[in-house]
Amino acid sequence: MRPHAALAHALLLGLCFVLLARPDRLWSSIPPHLPPEVGEAVLSGLAEPRLPGVDETLGRDLEERIFRLKGLRRFEGQIRRGENLDAVLRKVGVSAGEAVAFGRALKPVFDPRRAQPGDRYEALVSEDGRLVRFEYRRSPLEVYRAVARDGGWAVERADVPVERRETTLVGRVQGSLYQSFLDAGGDPDLVMAFVELFSWDVDFSRETREGDEFRLIYHRLVVGDEEVGNGRILAAQYRSRQGVYTAIYYRSDRVEGYFDPEGRSVRKSFLRSPLKFTRISSRFSLSRRHPILKVVRPHRGVDYAAPRGTPVWSVADGTVKHAGWKGQAGRVVIVRHARGYETYYNHLSRFGRGIRKGVRVKQGQVIGYVGQTGLATGPHLDFRLKRNGRWVDPLKERYPAGDPVPKAERGRYREWARVWVDRLESLAPPPVRVARENGG
Repeated sequence: MRPHAALAHALLLGLCFVLLARPDRLWSSIPPHLPPEVGEAVLSGLAEPRLPGVDETLGRDLEERIFRLKGLRRFEGQIRRGENLDAVLRKVGVSAGEAVAFGRALKPVFDPRRAQPGDRYEALVSEDGRLVRFEYRRSPLEVYRAVARDGGWAVERADVPVERRETTLVGRVQGSLYQSFLDAGGDPDLVMAFVELFSWDVDFSRETREGDEFRLIYHRLVVGDEEVGNGRILAAQYRSRQGVYTAIYYRSDRVEGYFDPEGRSVRKSFLRSPLKFTRISSRFSLSRRHPILKVVRPHRGVDYAAPRGTPVWSVADGTVKHAGWKGQAGRVVIVRHARGYETYYNHLSRFGRGIRKGVRVKQGQVIGYVGQTGLATGPHLDFRLKRNGRWVDPLKERYPAGDPVPKAERGRYREWARVWVDRLESLAPPPVRVARENGG
């Protein structure tokens, strides 16, 4: 083979390797000096930053040949049940001392103890058992890479490019809100985000009705060709007999959050319910017949029937005033809030992690779990509310809202909101299914 031909062959082989292993290097470094007869053929198609069409199977085969020439072996697979990262490294031929040293180097970025069955890995190992390169993939969005350098490893969490695709979802409640979301093309994470967005205005455990409508504009997250989850809800609407509730995401230098079309905060200081998707078994009353004692006496709370162990959260920011046993109420958490409010969570089976007197809690933080302690006929939460020392009905209390869009931005915000409302209104829900008579 002539010298120039051999050089061209070697350069083309190296260029293919760069394209497959680190394509970003092609556009961030100065092209090498090539002989004229080689340079024109190689660089003429690279005037714009795009990857030439290389067959994936051919490219991988070429890469494998290069590895073998260098005395390297590639292993890939996934963590099996009962395996850990150390066991995987031993299995692919990494020496014991090397595996231990690598685990220590990896720990500041990714703790090997977090390895789970199903996580994928790819290892490049030398013939003498040295780990040259390692990639660990917990999900399409969580990828860690390690490369051997100067007797150690350079370890980093990979910057995975994520595309945000604007998506719409529209539907009508038929059965449960949860199932209706799934039937419309949503997923469990999306329905939970939607419920939390409107949970200050709508108690979905008791106010959802057949025929209610939901409309959303949100981001779907995509890595490559794979959808990996949901991003932010940009605008949403819930239409029910009680009214139309709209939430629009807005961000400026002075404020960020969800607001209604007039600029009022969708977030209230108190949630409407201290737990998800339950039924009310007893309401606030001054003359209720007690189911166990068989006497008429006030019931100054709302009973939410729910399975034992259902998480219970604080309906607002505050400080734990009491966490312990309290007579017939069983295990109780009392939280003191701003503006003279106190909330009571009775009959808990156990307390949330770290919940004790004097601890600060955030709105939505789990403070306990549904139980049947004290005087109770079945598992439920007895939720009570005091305002300035007096018992009030939690279902009728009108809670103060969060901070609105600043007055100086109100005009600009309303124009922004009008665009999103128009887009929401343009989403037509599916027609109501009406059963025909005589089975026709």
